[in-house]
Amino acid sequence: MEAHTLHRRLLAMLAGLAVAAGVVAATFALLPAQAAHDDALDFGYVYSGAKSSSVDFVRANLAQDRLLVLGSSEFSTPASIVPQVPSQTFGTHNYGLQLMLVGEAFDQCLWHTMALGALADGGLPRNKVALIVGLGQYTDGGLDASTFSSRFSYTLYRGFCANPSIPQDLRDRVRHRLEEQGVDQTTLRGADPKLALDAVDGLVLGAMDDLKLRNDLGEVRKRGMAWPDEATHDPDWDELRAQALADAKRMSTTNEWGVEDAFYTKQLAPALGSLSGARAAETYTNTPEYDDLDLFLSVCDACGVEPLIIVEPVLGPYYDYIGIDGSTREAAYQRIRDVVARHSSAQLADFSNKEYEKYYLFDIVHFGWTGWIDAEQALYEFAKEGA
Repeated sequence: MEAHTLHRRLLAMLAGLAVAAGVVAATFALLPAQAAHDDALDFGYVYSGAKSSSVDFVRANLAQDRLLVLGSSEFSTPASIVPQVPSQTFGTHNYGLQLMLVGEAFDQCLWHTMALGALADGGLPRNKVALIVGLGQYTDGGLDASTFSSRFSYTLYRGFCANPSIPQDLRDRVRHRLEEQGVDQTTLRGADPKLALDAVDGLVLGAMDDLKLRNDLGEVRKRGMAWPDEATHDPDWDELRAQALADAKRMSTTNEWGVEDAFYTKQLAPALGSLSGARAAETYTNTPEYDDLDLFLSVCDACGVEPLIIVEPVLGPYYDYIGIDGSTREAAYQRIRDVVARHSSAQLADFSNKEYEKYYLFDIVHFGWTGWIDAEQALYEFAKEGA
C-alpha cells in the first residue's frame, strides 16, 4: 500500500513538472526574444531597468553612431521639467550622434562594471563609454545590500564573466564585491560555472532571468522614439545654453537656489527646518565606491574601451545648510579625480565647480537646465574626438 501510494505521488509530481515545463515553454514561445525591436524606433533614451539589464536588447540597438552612457537616476529627469535632457537634445535632433543610456536609480560603479564587461564583449561603438558619477554614490557605509540586490542583474554578471578580455584578477575583485553585497554563491557559481552542477544552476537562473526580461521588455518596446529626420549639423551650444537659461527662469521662480519650483515648494521647503546641520557627520571616506570606480576603469582598460567620467555636482547652498561643508565635498571630488588620473586612457569632465551656479541642477543632485547642456557638450566632443 505504501509503495503504491509513493508510486502515485511520484507520478503526480512528474506530471506536475511536465505541466510546469509545458507552461514555461509556451510562455517562451509567446514572448519575443530579448533582442527583438522595431528598427523604426529609437530605444536609447528609454529609462528602464529591464532595458539596462538586457545585454541582447542593448546590443541590438547599439548602432555605430551610438555612444554608450552609463548613469543612474539622472536619466529619469522628465523633459517636461528640464527640456534639455538627452532625449530632447540628441533624440529629437540629428547631430550625427545618438546616445544609449544604460542605468537606473541606485546603479553605482559595481553595477556599471558588470554592465560594461557584458556589453563590451566583442567591442563597443567608437570603443568609448561615458559614466556619470556624483557624491551621492560616495556616502559613508556604501550602498546597502538590500538596495543592491534589487538592482543586481544575473544576466549582466553572466555576460561580464563570459567576456574573455577581462583577466582573472578583475573577475575575482568583482566577485568579492558581489559577495560583500550579499549575492549568494549559487548565483555566483551559476554565472561562472566550474562544475557540472554549477552549469545546471546557471541554465536555470539564466532561463528565469530571460523569461522575466522578455516579459518586462514588452513595456520598453512601447516607449521607443521616432528617429530625427532633419539634416545633420553640429549643435549650437550657445543657442542651447540661452534657451536653457530661459527655461530655467520660467521653471524656477520661488527660490534663490535656482531649483525647480515644484521640487522646492513640495519637497525641499517643508523639510528644511529639520535639516539644518543634520548630516554634519558625513565624511565621504568610509565607502568602497572609490575602489569600485577604479575597478570600472580597470575593466575599461582590459577591454580596450576609452572612458569619460562625468562628475555631477551637488547643490552647494543646500549641502552647506545640512552640514556637509565645502572642504568635505572637495576632498571627495579630489578622490574621484585621483582615481581617474591613475588610468591614462580615462578622460574627466569635472563639473564640481558648478555647485553654486544657479539653474545648474533642477533639484539638489541632478543636472538641470544648463547642467545638462554642459554634460551633453562634453559627451558630444568626447564621441567626436578622433572620428
